[in-house]
Amino acid sequence: MCTDGDQLPGTVAGALRITHAGLDYLNSPAAAELPAAACGPVLTALGELQAKVTAAHAAFLRRFDAADAHDSDGYGTSAAWLAAMTQLATKDAKASVRRMRQLTEHAGLAEALARGELS
Repeated sequence: MCTDGDQLPGTVAGALRITHAGLDYLNSPAAAELPAAACGPVLTALGELQAKVTAAHAAFLRRFDAADAHDSDGYGTSAAWLAAMTQLATKDAKASVRRMRQLTEHAGLAEALARGELS
């Protein structure tokens, strides 16, 4: 799948595929050839992307949690599901759920993260 400019992928799966490909490139030897002086703008962009990933993760986790979707896999909580299915440490999974709930309470902050305005 190829996108030009601001064209968005047509599906969640397509968006994840493009994101994986971009991150694979950034972690490749080819990206390591970027001169050190050019790393500043990359770090700025990665900060924006990190904010957007945080917002997206919280939004999907909010929907997952609200639907008690963890029950279908036999887990009592979303944190327990995250720990088991994404191989997070239990404390990190609980922190992820806590962050999701904080962002739910502060919609303006979540929206700013989603726009990449905060990092």
